[in-house]
Amino acid sequence: MAIRVLVVDDSPTIRRVVGAVLARHGFDSLEAADGEVALDVLMQSARAQQDGELSGPGKIDIVLVDYAMPKINGLQLCRAIRQSDLLHSMPIVLMSAKSDHVRNHFVQQTGAIDAISKPFDARALIAVIENAVRRTDQWSTRADSISIDVLEDIDVPDAPRATPTQPISSVALSGDVSVIPIGAVLQLLQLESQTGVLFATDGKSEVTIAMRQGLIDLVQAQGAGIEFRLGRYFLERGLVSPEDIDRLLGDRAAKVEPFWEHKLLGDLLVESGRVTREQLSEALARQSSELVYDLLRWPQGRFEFRRESTPAADSARLGLPVASVVMEGFRRVDEWRLVEGGLGSFDSVLLADSTAIEVGGIERLANGEQKLLAMVNGERTVRQIVQESHMSSFDACKILFQLLEARLVRRRSA
Repeated sequence: MAIRVLVVDDSPTIRRVVGAVLARHGFDSLEAADGEVALDVLMQSARAQQDGELSGPGKIDIVLVDYAMPKINGLQLCRAIRQSDLLHSMPIVLMSAKSDHVRNHFVQQTGAIDAISKPFDARALIAVIENAVRRTDQWSTRADSISIDVLEDIDVPDAPRATPTQPISSVALSGDVSVIPIGAVLQLLQLESQTGVLFATDGKSEVTIAMRQGLIDLVQAQGAGIEFRLGRYFLERGLVSPEDIDRLLGDRAAKVEPFWEHKLLGDLLVESGRVTREQLSEALARQSSELVYDLLRWPQGRFEFRRESTPAADSARLGLPVASVVMEGFRRVDEWRLVEGGLGSFDSVLLADSTAIEVGGIERLANGEQKLLAMVNGERTVRQIVQESHMSSFDACKILFQLLEARLVRRRSA
């Protein structure tokens, strides 16, 4: 029986050309115009195979996925496949016009079996599919691992994709963070009043900055620390409890609906009456700003600015001015160096000096200082105090540094 490939791309031209190439080389193919249709086809196929039914689209062996698509993009589709009990071991091959570093990060995020750069020719496509076929058995036994052999770009014109309602998502600017700092990139985008999405990755995490006419509308991240989760900002203000968040997320997960229809945590909190829409906007502004502050500290990484949009950013429309965000970020970068040098190892344990506290008077301390001082018990490390404080690393470390400088706390001897 011939290997069956599901080709997922919003371009009819790409689907037609890829299908013809596969047919000439003995492969069967199915087509899907977007991730939503593809997921439906895959689920029909998987259920039919599980039940031993002859109806449905038939067994699908490999999914060939485009990165940029409407409704459900390639990243969302791959995550849905990996989260499905029926589909999680499905081999995925990525098609992308994105640069190598972004494509590699996408592969790491989704566990694709292989990748091909667009534009490509027939020989390159078949080579990737055949390579994926050879590795399929090995892949199925370790579906959660990461395996990728990135192929070199082939300089062959791509099929046209532009339509009046779906413009080409083109790379307008890209580079190395160690050569062109993100602060300079953001200032350039502001100066030129650019609209689009700035992607940055250091290989471990990816930050996405949505821009509108040179303003920052929303910043999101994958693989960032837990301090950048939206719920933290509400916990810090005492608007919700960890149990509230767990309950809302648990209720959302229990609903029988596609994951892309799941409401975001912020919307759930607003609908439940726990926070107002204004408080949500404030939390998103703080989250976005702090992600940029952290990004300005990256010593290395890659960035790419693309002319595209994201639904979440279109909804948030924070309109943060780049100049003030970057200026505050640079100030924090300088202060971070001082604080980190004074704190030393994040694995060190702090002790409270009861005599100094009694003399100085705890009532003279600010609320944040009192909160962290109460957490210094001779057992928690600096790292643990920061994590349990529900504050940003910067704010928590700055307070601990001030407490050390005031000699209200000291490091426990080894």
